[in-house]
Amino acid sequence: MTLPYLHLKLKSRQRLKRKVSFFLFWIFLVWYADCLPRPLFSDSTSTVLVDRDGNLLGAHISLDEQWRFQPVDSVPKKFETCIIAFEDRNFYRHLGVSVKGISRAILQNFKKGERVSGGSTLTMQVIRLIRKNPKRSYSEKMLEMFLATRLEITHSKKEILALYASHAPFGNNVVGIEAASWRFFNRPSHQLSWAESATLAVLPNAPGLIYPGKNHDRLLHKRNRLLLYLHETEQIDSDTYALALNEPLPSKPVPLPRIAPHLLQRFIAQGQRGKTIHSTIDGNIQRRMNQLLEDHISNLRMNDIYNGALMITSIETGEVIAYIGNVEKSGREHASFVNCIEAPRSSGSILKPILYMKALEAGTITPETLLLDVPSKFGGFSPKNFAGNFDGLVPADQALSRSLNIPMVHLLNTYGLGKFHRDLNDLGFTSIRRHSGHYGLSLILGGAEVRLSELSHVYTNLARNLRGLPSVKLSETIDSEKKTLNGAESTANIGAIFETFDAMTELKRPDEDNQWKIFSSSQKIAWKTGTSFGFRDAWSVGITPKYVVSVWIGNADGEGRPGLTGINAAAPLLFDAFRMLTSSEKWFELPRSEMSRIDLCTESGQRANINCPKVRSKLVPSSCLQAQGCHYHSVIHLHKTTGERVTLDCASPMEIAHQSWFILPASIEYFYQKSHPDHSGLPPFSKTCGTTGEATSLHIAYPKPKQKIFLPADLNEEQRRVVFEAVHQEVDGILFWHLDELYIGQTNQIHQVSFQPSIGKHVLTITTEQGEKKSVQFEILGSNTKSRG
Repeated sequence: MTLPYLHLKLKSRQRLKRKVSFFLFWIFLVWYADCLPRPLFSDSTSTVLVDRDGNLLGAHISLDEQWRFQPVDSVPKKFETCIIAFEDRNFYRHLGVSVKGISRAILQNFKKGERVSGGSTLTMQVIRLIRKNPKRSYSEKMLEMFLATRLEITHSKKEILALYASHAPFGNNVVGIEAASWRFFNRPSHQLSWAESATLAVLPNAPGLIYPGKNHDRLLHKRNRLLLYLHETEQIDSDTYALALNEPLPSKPVPLPRIAPHLLQRFIAQGQRGKTIHSTIDGNIQRRMNQLLEDHISNLRMNDIYNGALMITSIETGEVIAYIGNVEKSGREHASFVNCIEAPRSSGSILKPILYMKALEAGTITPETLLLDVPSKFGGFSPKNFAGNFDGLVPADQALSRSLNIPMVHLLNTYGLGKFHRDLNDLGFTSIRRHSGHYGLSLILGGAEVRLSELSHVYTNLARNLRGLPSVKLSETIDSEKKTLNGAESTANIGAIFETFDAMTELKRPDEDNQWKIFSSSQKIAWKTGTSFGFRDAWSVGITPKYVVSVWIGNADGEGRPGLTGINAAAPLLFDAFRMLTSSEKWFELPRSEMSRIDLCTESGQRANINCPKVRSKLVPSSCLQAQGCHYHSVIHLHKTTGERVTLDCASPMEIAHQSWFILPASIEYFYQKSHPDHSGLPPFSKTCGTTGEATSLHIAYPKPKQKIFLPADLNEEQRRVVFEAVHQEVDGILFWHLDELYIGQTNQIHQVSFQPSIGKHVLTITTEQGEKKSVQFEILGSNTKSRG
């Protein structure tokens, strides 16, 4: 083989080696450029709830059972100083690998004959955390060095330090500085002292061997040695060093705060597990209200009442500032885990102000329109007032402030059940899902279920609209990150809202006789209570220009208790809460542009007409201009001398005086006169007119006097109905029907009423608008009655 040939072959091999080396180099560069995982860490994190100032309200452990908070963006200065002094003093001077540190570690390990030092930088430790702490070897160490340099290229020193602080193990299933700070010292990391920061700095070095509660003396020695170094290097002064040495170590991990546990569970249920949630909660108010509710329920436990919920919203921002879903001290045996703020519960009377407001808005009533308050029956529904009495007629605003049931049912019947049902849905009551017929007129007395959160939200938006602020969405009222600057424009009737809130201020406060008004320290509050059937739910809601406070008290399992009423169980807590909040110096401003001055009949409260003898001017919502004119006053004809009623058939025009009279049907007048002793009924007809006072224009066609009516049961074994019938000479006359003094309805033109009387004797009474009446007695016989006869 010739020399030139060998030379060419050698050069060919060298070119091949260069190509291979170049190819391997490019492979290395490609690998090096993409050698770090994306994201660097994919561990599950704890769900963390903080208040509006960033303070911890509570946390839920991560899916892998670690207390691991979301990564921090920066590291507190004290902890930074301590961790660099303890782990990597050249951290800001190397590029991920410390040659000096590696050399020192090799020398120490050689002298001891075993591994006593790894020489890893903080950057290399971050790489080891990313790789889930694989088994130690020289090859692994080399890989960590390469990856550390790659991390240094793409991340700043501050970012690398934050990565370490966020993912370093601190022992006892605690990962990251923020979780460690709360678990060991019950405070955020930026509030740690020098001694506490030094303690946390030495923990990741051997988290399985040393942590608070384990190897106390070794941990104390390591902490104090670090503090000594900081003092010797003049990073802390002598006084700070002395004080730090005297600080005790934590004996064991402490429980994380549980200031809003039900709110935390609400966010988890909504899909925010593993996130840090920045709520709108005011931590100070939340803590005070927690204690207030606990004290309140502790007093009610003697009556076997164990659960309660309280919610406070700010009118100014529309945000929820206190959210207490239940009383944890009640224990799991009393369902303390149930979030009663979100649980649908029977509404009781808490929706009455909304009906009153909507009736004003529609022009159905004025604030003083008289509503029926007599024994009444609507099909199979017979509402009763809580006190069991009847006023005959009562002004609408008083019916609201006194929370009378019968007048509000009559108002709902007049306003329209279907319309009110749609109103509630439009306002945001999502739990009222079924059609209006399912609830019937009992809708206004607790026939439907509502959530405390939605109740608070509705009243908050009404108050905001009254202040000229836009409505907010419920989802934006608790999570600050979902808060938007532009809310939905209001379409509410501001005048009707103002008038409703004004009527709500007239409610009598618990243990007071409205004497609160004479004290300058007492603030004006619009408020309403509610009590569900069977004493299962007690409600109270209060509104000022600054806050809405909403309260529910009861048992989560639905057990009713005597005395569990809105006024006794919920209202006292409501006013205690308001006393702890900043008072509102001024009431809502009168919306004059939305109000009109109209003449009202003094007695009926309806719009005055020419028959009203007494009229007064009142500023009312402009929508009341559509309200019905007074129909209670009519002109009657009296004999000038005797004062008896007469007609032209029995008296000359010169003997007759024409006078407007407040005329009530006899069945209404019976109750009205009891509460209004000065009321004068219609004078009797003059005997010269040939009448005994009974209406000759009214005739009861069915049933006949003392008639016995047999009503067999139908195929469903239910008693059949009977159709009552009357004849009235006035074509447009209205007749009022009563069975045994129980109001069962009114008719116009076609005077027939279908009803289902019970077996036994009854009296049917029919009254005209002029107060003339006729009665008939009859008896209902059923199948059993007939067989015995």
